[in-house]
Amino acid sequence: MQKFSKEVINQLKHYVYIYSDPETDDIFYVGKGVGNRVFSHLTDNEDTEKSRMIKRIRDRGQEPKIEILIHDWKMTIQP
Repeated sequence: MQKFSKEVINQLKHYVYIYSDPETDDIFYVGKGVGNRVFSHLTDNEDTEKSRMIKRIRDRGQEPKIEILIHDWKMTIQP
């Protein structure tokens, strides 16, 4: 899956997600997003450790494990 449906986007609202190595379950990226943000890293061509890790995983014939940890939250700022 590389795109959420509009129904899923409406249900998730804001979310926190992780990327991990499917062989070791080692987490290599934590992000927050809305919409299809979680999938944007899969096509990111920047030279970052995250992009290099995704490439190494794909070179093994696998895909990174992506999990939504929490969704539909609102950030509250206290004065």
